[in-house]
Amino acid sequence: MAEMDVKIEEISPVERELSFVVPADEVDRTLSRIYRDLRKEAKIKGFRKGKAPESVIKAHFRDYAAREAENQLVSEYYKQALMKHEIPVVSSPEIHLDGIEEGKDFHFKATVEIVPELPEMSGYDEIPVKARRIEVLDVDVDNAIERMRTMQGKLVVAEEDYEAGEGDYLVMDYKSEVDGELLEEKTDALHKLGSPETLPEFDKALMGVKAKETRTFKITYPEDYPNKDLAGKETTFTVTVKEVKRLELPEVDDDFAKSYGNYENLDAFKAYVKEQIEKEREEVNKQWVEEQILTFLLKRFEFDVPKSWIKKQAEFLLEKFKEDQKRQGIQVEDLPLNKHPQKKVFEDLAERQVKSMLVLDEIAKKEEIAVEDEDLDAHFEEMSRNTGLPMEQIRNFYTSRQEQLNSLKDELLRNKTLAFLRERAVVEWVDEAEASKEEQAEGEKSEEDVEEKGKIIQP
Repeated sequence: MAEMDVKIEEISPVERELSFVVPADEVDRTLSRIYRDLRKEAKIKGFRKGKAPESVIKAHFRDYAAREAENQLVSEYYKQALMKHEIPVVSSPEIHLDGIEEGKDFHFKATVEIVPELPEMSGYDEIPVKARRIEVLDVDVDNAIERMRTMQGKLVVAEEDYEAGEGDYLVMDYKSEVDGELLEEKTDALHKLGSPETLPEFDKALMGVKAKETRTFKITYPEDYPNKDLAGKETTFTVTVKEVKRLELPEVDDDFAKSYGNYENLDAFKAYVKEQIEKEREEVNKQWVEEQILTFLLKRFEFDVPKSWIKKQAEFLLEKFKEDQKRQGIQVEDLPLNKHPQKKVFEDLAERQVKSMLVLDEIAKKEEIAVEDEDLDAHFEEMSRNTGLPMEQIRNFYTSRQEQLNSLKDELLRNKTLAFLRERAVVEWVDEAEASKEEQAEGEKSEEDVEEKGKIIQP
């Protein structure tokens, strides 16, 4: 191959454009070699195999030979340029070429993304953060137990003259009509009065209803109702209540406590519930502190990342979002990222996550933080407790799958680095009211940003 003629231009901190000029004699040699190989194998009417003149071969295979020569020369020159100039590419190149002609220089360009160059990591020893003072009151424990009590409740048929109220359930037949046309009709539907998923006007119209009673009423849907076919329209409902059911709750006593495990009495169970609430709040607190640390780091260390990395992470987040919605029984449109209405939201979150991972990896390298065998064992042990699977089975799963093991090590390394930064952070302890006010202010700031980025994904 002739001496390479390539010009490298910086498009952005993570993009390079490589401009190549392949000399005409190199083009001619490549085309001649391709035609020679074709001549050996080509079957052309009127000529024995391998005996057709070069002019005939060129007439039959000119377009094919040109494409093949372009592919060969682009591949050879591009690879040589990467090796010679040590360009750390992270994605396939985007090739632009003018076309190849015999006797002429061949020009083409390759646009590539490269590994980002991170700034020097420093000044992260005493990151200022806020954290909640954790205090679990008796009312918090009582509320948690009340939710458990509700989960153990049993639906029982109420007396015929019982008037339904909030929290009661209706077994009902109903139909809805819009402009005199039947919209929906169901029988034996179970409906909870006061459910947050229902229009308040619907439940209000049914408060106080009794078994075997029929009510007809009209509701006008809000203009911003998600179903555009109903938004702003008046709908007539006819509801016949077959039964009213109320939730019969168990007594909160020692037997109730023992239904949840081997607890000596109700007081012992309450102590356990209080401990779990404290753990949950500590975990929420930890996540809040870590988000503040990452925000600090990303403001301090500004750098660009390849768009291909952001796209890949955004696609991962979108698929995870779809799976989470499906698990909750929520139907979602199976749209690709480039057609999704919240594309910008996924991309913004993906960019934050990619940058966070890079910064944490760089700090881990500088501080010589590493994942040891005992870190893996602790993680496998925790997984065993949570899943009920033997620890050795979990260990064998990862050790026999190198890609999954590497991903796990990356995750543990970043968690370990965050723990390192948390230990060195300067914490300002605030009460719940002040923390909520702080988060509300952050939420309002996010909403301002969203005006240009699109709506935030709702859980």
